[in-house]
Amino acid sequence: MSSKLFNTRMEEDIKIRSYYGKFIFNSHFLVFLMIAGGVLLYTLLGLRETLSPSIYIDTLCALLMAAVLQPKYRTLLKEADMLFLPPYEKRMTAYFKRADIYSLSLGLALPAVTSVAVLILLSIGHNLTSIVLFFLMAVLLYFSAFNIRRLSVNTDWKKWAVTAVLIIINFVSLMLVLIQPYLITLGLLFIIIFTVIMKKSSFKTLSWLNYVQYEKEALQQYYQTVSMFTNVKRIDKAFKRRRFLDILLWEPKAEKFNKKYMYEYLFYRSFMRDHDLPMIVLRIIILFFITMFWIGNLYVSLIFSLFGIYLIVLQMSQIYTAQAYLLWPKVWPVSRTYIQDSYIRYSHKVVFVITLLFAVMFTITHPDKLYYVLAFPVWGYILNRVLSKAIYKKERELSD
Repeated sequence: MSSKLFNTRMEEDIKIRSYYGKFIFNSHFLVFLMIAGGVLLYTLLGLRETLSPSIYIDTLCALLMAAVLQPKYRTLLKEADMLFLPPYEKRMTAYFKRADIYSLSLGLALPAVTSVAVLILLSIGHNLTSIVLFFLMAVLLYFSAFNIRRLSVNTDWKKWAVTAVLIIINFVSLMLVLIQPYLITLGLLFIIIFTVIMKKSSFKTLSWLNYVQYEKEALQQYYQTVSMFTNVKRIDKAFKRRRFLDILLWEPKAEKFNKKYMYEYLFYRSFMRDHDLPMIVLRIIILFFITMFWIGNLYVSLIFSLFGIYLIVLQMSQIYTAQAYLLWPKVWPVSRTYIQDSYIRYSHKVVFVITLLFAVMFTITHPDKLYYVLAFPVWGYILNRVLSKAIYKKERELSD
């Protein structure tokens, strides 16, 4: 019975991933991935020929692998299970075994891709034995981290605390292998100690509340990741005031407190008060700038800048779809034309500011190629127009 239950839920989860996958991995994104991957590989191979062995390279490799060796754990449990499944707890062994196998498969892609880049960097100053031991340790860390993650759900440990300890153990263990291969035993000792701690901290019986809450958070985290590329209806929208962003919000003047301009202010306010969007935009900008500055390749910087603008414009479009259909039009009913015009003014201004930030980042990285940044505002404007028209077209189809 438990096996059939999990298979049904796994099929539902795969359907959801397939549905959103076709929007994320569209032809444009695949072309970008191929170009970015090729340029990154070419850059890494070039660095391999020019760089000399260094502790900084080893530290970077260990840190990258430590960060990505964070396996996912998905039980696919639902809130109703807290009522109906506890009597069958002893018969749920097959369910959780299948959940373990499914969860392990979900987190393999990122470590596999990162391993390629790390392998190229490790070939600078390390022999084959050291590299093999490094990746053997990485595999052991991945499976042990999964086991620890699984055990931690049934404890009082916070998720962030477990993640922090795992990253530290991963980093230290991998660094020890690079410093002296014989020190791999110390890494294994760290794993055993933390696993024992988790087992002793585990409750004697299953905490169904913990498992259900953990699954709910994992599902929302997946939806938040997907929302970076496309609209997600299932995501729980929340709002949060960040006082340091208050300076970017102004009080509308009396003559603009009307149906023609008020929605523009409300769009700004929704953007600033959104629980995730401002931080997602900030993370994209910081991550892309670090990548551009570190690699230093003109074409990588250009591709990442254009793609970063594309991602952020996609995020901006969610403000319209998430808010224009909710409470505002009911409290302040106006023609859709006013809402759309307000969104166009709001989005063009915000996108222009974003393109200027990317232009500054590009100029810092390549000060002698300043003329390239002239394309950024044009690219942002075209993207915003195209995506806005797509939203309005979908809106008309739904209203017909």
